[in-house]
Formats: sequence, C-alpha cells, structure tokens
Amino acid sequence: MTIKEIKFVRVAAGSNRSIGLWGSGDNCTSNSRKHAYGGRTNMGLRQKAGRTSATKDYLIELPDGILSEIISRLTLKEAVRTSILSKSWRSIWTCHSHLLFDSVNILGNRIYSKSISCCQSESDRQLQRHHFVEKVDHLMHQRQRGLKIDSLAIRFHLGQEFAPHISEWIQCAFGKGVENIDVDLSEWSSFKIDSVPVDELERYIVPCSLLAASNKRCTLKHLQLAFCSLFSVPSSGSLASLISIKLQDVNINDQQLENFLLICSSLEKMSLHACNNLVKLKFSYPKVRLKILSIRNCFRLESIELGAHNLTTFEYTGELTTFSFKHAPRLAEVYLSFTGQNRQDGVNSALTRFAHDIPHLQTLNLVSVLAMKTLKLPNKVVNFTNVQAFILTVFPFHDEDKFDWIIYILKAFPLLCSFQLNLFSPSYIRKSNILPRHLPECPHMHLTKLEINGFCGSPHEIELLKYLLDNLIELGELVINPCQKVFNGFNSWDFEEASNSHNFRQEVIEWFHKFVPPTIQLHTL
Repeated sequence: MTIKEIKFVRVAAGSNRSIGLWGSGDNCTSNSRKHAYGGRTNMGLRQKAGRTSATKDYLIELPDGILSEIISRLTLKEAVRTSILSKSWRSIWTCHSHLLFDSVNILGNRIYSKSISCCQSESDRQLQRHHFVEKVDHLMHQRQRGLKIDSLAIRFHLGQEFAPHISEWIQCAFGKGVENIDVDLSEWSSFKIDSVPVDELERYIVPCSLLAASNKRCTLKHLQLAFCSLFSVPSSGSLASLISIKLQDVNINDQQLENFLLICSSLEKMSLHACNNLVKLKFSYPKVRLKILSIRNCFRLESIELGAHNLTTFEYTGELTTFSFKHAPRLAEVYLSFTGQNRQDGVNSALTRFAHDIPHLQTLNLVSVLAMKTLKLPNKVVNFTNVQAFILTVFPFHDEDKFDWIIYILKAFPLLCSFQLNLFSPSYIRKSNILPRHLPECPHMHLTKLEINGFCGSPHEIELLKYLLDNLIELGELVINPCQKVFNGFNSWDFEEASNSHNFRQEVIEWFHKFVPPTIQLHTL
C-alpha cells in the first residue's frame, strides 16, 4: 500500500459514496448528478463552509489493528509521510517497528546518486551528516511514544563526532525491546564514490555497556557492526539473548573479542570480515554455543584455534594460516578459499592434512584460485573417510590442465555421493594443441550426483566430463549449467552468465544426449 492509496481511502471515507479499498461504486443516479452540478452555482460560501466543517474524519475510526497493518506495509519514509493525512495520524507512524535510517529514507535519493556524490567536497558531506543526524534525532524523539521496535538500522558515514547521538538512538531502541541492530558507518553506505579522497573519520566507539546493560532484560538477537570500534567490555551485564553477530571492518583485538564472547552465552553464528586487529583467534569457551563461524580477509591473522564443541560449519577466506581443529568434534561442513602467495599450499593442505585434522568432515567446499596443474598432490592418496559432498571451484580452468587432480579426488573421497564442479574457463577460446590425455581408469562406486557449472562446451571441458561419465559407475543425475556459480557464504549462491556462455550451443546439447547414458537423468539449465 502506498501513500496515494491511503489518500484515496481517506477521500472516499469522507464522501457519501460506497467505496472499496481498490475501487469505487457510485450510487448516484443521473438525476442526482444533474442536481449536484446544477446546484453548484447556488451554493453560498456559508453553505460550503458548513459542509466542509461537517466532513467527518473517518480515518480516526479505523481499528488499531488495521492501522498497524497499514503502517507495517509501508516503508519508513512512507510511514512518516502519513502524518499529513489526518490530525489523528500525526504520530501513527510511530507504530512502525522497523527503523531504517539511511541516505535514501532521511535525505532523499539524490544523496545516494553516484554522479552527485563524486562532485561533493568534504565540507558538503559534513553538512549532509549534520542534516542526517538532526532529522534522525527528530524521528527518534517522536518514536519514543511508540511501542516495540523490532529492528534498527543506521547506515550513514558517521564518526565519533556524533557518538552521543548514535548512542542515544541505540539506547532508545533497547528501551523498546529491539531484536535486530545494524550499524554501518562506512563511507560506501551513504556516499557512492569511485576513488575520490575523503577525510578519514575517527571511528564511532560502540559502548558495550549500552549493549550489555546489567539492569535490563536483554532482547537483542542479531547484531551487525561495520566501520566502528568495539573496545571495552563490561565486567557485569550480559548479551545472553544474542544469537548472531557480524563484524565488518571493526577495530577489535583478540582479547576484546574473547571478553565479548564471554557475555554471549547463546551466540550461534559469528562472521568476522576485514577485522585486521585480530592476530591469534581462540574459540575455546565451553559455555559458548557457537555453531557457525565465518572469517573473511582478516589479513593479520596468524592462527585460528577452534575449540567450540557445538561448531558445525566453518568458512574461511584469506591467506594460509595455522589451523587447529582438535576440539571441534561436531565440525562437519567447511568452506575454504585461500588468497595470497601461499594459496597453492592452502589447497594442498585442504586436500591432504585436513583429512586427519577434521575426521568428521562431511561437506568440503574448496576454491582454487590458481591453475590446478600447479598443484603438488602426493602420490600416496590421503582418504577422507566421511565426506559425502564435495564442492570444488576451479579458477581458472585452462585447456592445458592435465586432470591429475580429478584422479586424486576420485581416490581420496571413496564415499563421495555428490560432486559439484564450478568451472571458470578463460573468456577466450583457442584451438588447443594439447594431445588427448591418456588417463588411467579410476572407477568410483558411490557418487550418484554430478553438477558442473560454467560449462560452455570447450574441448577440455567435454574431455573432463567424458572421463567422469566413464568412471562414475553409479551416477544417476547429471546437472549442466553454462552459468558460473559463485558462493556468497552461509549456503548462499549467485549465478553469473559466463562471457563465453554463447558457446553452449545446440550441438553441445546434442552431444549430451548422444554420450550420456539413458540411465542418467540429465538436466541442462
């Protein structure tokens, strides 16, 4: 429902016509219309005034449940604008339980425009910051009259200069039983710019004493912080209700994070992204219920010790570091994407050492950001005895590839049931001078589902697929997709059209139907 639709209801409610929410029914006859138009010139000013004053404001008679339903269907910006519809509606927007304060809702779309933001000086941006804070102050003052706040999101480039205001907004939300808080004070949250130098702001320091107040029942379940600092942790107080936390580009060190986790006894999901003050991470707290841990691009990280007994999922993106999985008996799903100069060693470790380090591993999701032919896999295969699902992303997948790695995988994962292969072949297609590869037979007796994404019908892709079809004895389902599949974290995926996907032509599909046995269920997307 929009503001225009609400205005439509209001006008209809004040008339003598029978009108619905989405349409009208005019009960006037042609004679009554004629009388209405004919008598217009005879109506005096006094009569007009009498009719106007007698018009009843039917909006005030709507039940509270309907009012709340109407407001909940609006954006925050639209909800605030309902105050112009009726005197009784001046504060009705305060029942809106989801508060999103960003440049679009507070300052308008023009501030979010890249072309305009690029031309703004730092003094102009500072002026916008003051306008933003002033308007949010006004809205939060009004919102104190309302009931529960379910979520509060602050997404604007603000620094420690505005700390009293930001803390007051958060405190107000806590007073209203907030469950979700998202504070993103990064530059890109409000000013969309490309390589334009800006003054570095002193980061807002999140008052942990405010988050973990000891004299109030904690209601916060989900917390996201970006571009701020999280320093002191109160000796008393608790965040026992907190279930998930995401820290992105947050100033916090090892000891501060450890102290913070000690007051989060119900925490199940944690994401650490670009927190570059972290060096040696330890998750060895018996009282912490942590089940899912994601660490991305924390570039100073040297070691990770996982001692969370309930941990089931671990995702890591970054340079090769020292891992310890000795006290993670339930760890069953791992995602690994190594960057930097040692990424080859990282892939080698994942395909060898992790078989012993994570004995209960069931799902391995591995990204190889290098040519697979450069891998130095051992001649003696190390078996992953419990892995049933393996996801391998190969970037790039060159036509010079020798396919030694696929033979190793078929041997190293004897109980594998599902194999997903995400290929990122070079955009150019050239006639390969590589002679047909003479690969040894390597029959696999358990794999039943094969999914290949980024398949465009290049000769080396077809040769790889043919080899798999010849060796996957129990294969029952084959999924082929020319689009590239990209992992976003927490079992979330995106599909992107490959630059050479036009090569996925009819003759390639005909090849599938010719060489894929009828006993295999084929899906081409």
